[in-house]
Amino acid sequence: MSSASASWLDALPADFYDQLAHCLSLHGMACAELLSYPTAQPLTVLTRLNLAQVQRLNGIQTHETLLQTLRAEPLALYHLLLLGRLTLDTSLAEPVLAYVQQQMHISPEQLEQLRTYCLELSGAFLATLEEHVPAPEGAASLGLHRLGVEEAFELLLRAQPAPPVPAANLRLAEPQLQMLRLALLLVHSLPEAADHPFLRAVGRLPQLHRTALEPLIERLGRIHAQEQLQLTMPELVQLYQGMQVCGMVFVSDVMSRIGLEDVFPVLPAEESAASETAPASNRQAVGEMVSGFTRWVQHTFPDDPAIQQARGEVLALADFL
Repeated sequence: MSSASASWLDALPADFYDQLAHCLSLHGMACAELLSYPTAQPLTVLTRLNLAQVQRLNGIQTHETLLQTLRAEPLALYHLLLLGRLTLDTSLAEPVLAYVQQQMHISPEQLEQLRTYCLELSGAFLATLEEHVPAPEGAASLGLHRLGVEEAFELLLRAQPAPPVPAANLRLAEPQLQMLRLALLLVHSLPEAADHPFLRAVGRLPQLHRTALEPLIERLGRIHAQEQLQLTMPELVQLYQGMQVCGMVFVSDVMSRIGLEDVFPVLPAEESAASETAPASNRQAVGEMVSGFTRWVQHTFPDDPAIQQARGEVLALADFL
C-alpha cells in the first residue's frame, strides 16, 4: 500500500485499537476455528490465509502494531475479519463462543451482546477497508472478491454434516443440575478395572465409558440453572443411565467397597432440603431425584428404542448388586 493510498490510516483515532481489540480477538479465534477444518482448503487458497498467519495476527496488541499491519499486509487482516465474521454467524463458532463465555465469566446474554457488538464493528471496518485496500491480483474489486469468498464459505457449510437433532430441551433448577453433574462425575470416577461384578457390568456399557462421558460433563459444567440445555438422544441416554447407576451406588455398599464415600459423601444440605418430601437421609434424597428423572424420561419417551434398550441395560445392572 503506497503512502498516498494509506493516508486514511492517519485519520484513525488514537484509541482505535482499544475499540477493535475484542473484535479482533473474537474474529481471530473464529477464523482459526474455521481454518482448522480440512474442508477449508478452498478458503485458504482464495484468501492466502493460514493458521500460522492467523496466530500471528492474533498477536496484535497495540495501535502501532495494528497500523503497521494495515500498511504492510492489509489483505491478511481483511480476510481474518471476513472469515471470522462469516463463522460467527454459524454453528461453527459454538466452541469459540463457549470458550469465551467460560474465560470471561459472562452470562449468555452478555456473550450475545459482545458477539453483536463485534459483528457490527467488523462490518463497518470491512466496508472501510474495501474503500481503501486494493483487491487481490485477478479480482476486479475487493467487494467482488468478497462475494467469491462468501460463496466458498457457503459451499463449506453445505459440506458439513447436519448437526444432531435435539431430543429434549431442559431448563433445570440448581438442585437438579447439581444432581446430574454429581451422577456423571461419580460414574466417571468408578474404577475401570475393579473386583466387583456391578462395576465390571457398568464398564461394559460404552456410553458410560470415561471418554464418552467427558464431553457431557464439560457441557454440564458450563450450563447455569434455568439456562436452556439441549440434549441429543445419546446424551439423554447417558444421563438416564448415569443417574440410575449413581442411585444404585448410593443405596448399596459399592461406595464403601471402592472407597468413594470420601469423594461423594452426601448431597449439600440445601439440595436435600429442596426435595418435596423432606427425606430423612441424603441417600433417600438421591434416590428420589434419580427416580424423578427416570420417570420423566420413561414418560416422555415411552416408545423410543434407545431408551428401551438403555432401560433394559440398567435393569440388568441391578442383578449384579
